Amino acid sequence: MNIIRTKSEPPQTPFAPQWNYHLGHEFISNVDFKEIAKIILIKEKEILEKFPPSTLPTTDPRVDGYTGLGKNSLTSRHQHFNIFSWEEPEIKKLKPIILDFHSRFLNEIKIKGLSDFTLNGWANVMRKGESIKAHIHSIAPIAYLSGHICIQCENTATYYINPVDQLNEPRTLKLPNEVGQIILFPSCVPHYTDTQLGNKERITLAFDFNVQPQKNVMDNQT
Repeated sequence: MNIIRTKSEPPQTPFAPQWNYHLGHEFISNVDFKEIAKIILIKEKEILEKFPPSTLPTTDPRVDGYTGLGKNSLTSRHQHFNIFSWEEPEIKKLKPIILDFHSRFLNEIKIKGLSDFTLNGWANVMRKGESIKAHIHSIAPIAYLSGHICIQCENTATYYINPVDQLNEPRTLKLPNEVGQIILFPSCVPHYTDTQLGNKERITLAFDFNVQPQKNVMDNQT
């Protein structure tokens, strides 16, 4: 497992910004990602036909989770399905892998995380000329962790922005996309992608650890 940490300098005034974020990434083995890509593309057609994108106006940026992929994207239907409920054998391999990675990630950074959560996942399919705009999964008081798994990709990268320094000279971390790579990051970290230039679809599986409001959550940290 590779851990990337971005930490602010010690504050010298009561109002100086502070941050301390960790990202973890590694590669998944023993999973047929070509098969998963086929499943997602088949499911994409079914989901697009079955569900509307949202009750929001199609010009509202929330319609696709602020990604900019538009009302005709699978991403705009993310609230209508949870990929971890699919029954295909290769898909069913992924949830245990993610949960194990979550546990090892927390152990590596020496933080006692949460165990009372649900895991929700969806697929993003990008075609030539498309990109995912900078967006944030959550800034709620119960924001926790999110992640991506690269299913099919070529010559693209995902960029993670320091949540504090986003304006004048945004501090970004570039992680090239590679098939089988799993990335875990705090849900409050903004991120975006390159423009897809190849003819083959770029497919990723995104997921959130969803938690319920709890008391004294910060007391769990070590």
